[in-house]
Amino acid sequence: MVYEMRFQTVDPAKRDEYVQIYRDAVQGCKSAGSTGGHILCSDDDPSAVIVILLWESKEHLARWRFTDSYKSFRAAVAPLQTAKSHGGFYVAETI
Repeated sequence: MVYEMRFQTVDPAKRDEYVQIYRDAVQGCKSAGSTGGHILCSDDDPSAVIVILLWESKEHLARWRFTDSYKSFRAAVAPLQTAKSHGGFYVAETI
C-alpha cells in the first residue's frame, strides 16, 4: 500500500464547496485500486487543503489517470484550485 499526498490551495471562501465536490468526484478512484483516504483542512490557513489517498500501488493510480472517471474528477475540482497541487507517494511506518 502507498499513500498519495496532494497539497492543494483553494479560495478560502470556497473551501467547503471544494471539499464536498472533491469527496463526490474522487469516488471513481475506488474502483481503480484506492481504498479511500482523508481530506485535511488547515486550521491555520483556510486556503490549505491536503488530500491523502491510500492506493494498492502507484500503478493503480497511473491506470486510473487515463479513464473517463479521472477526467471527470479533474474537471470537477480543477476550477476550485487557485494553484497547481503538488505532492507525491509515501509509505507509512507505525510509530
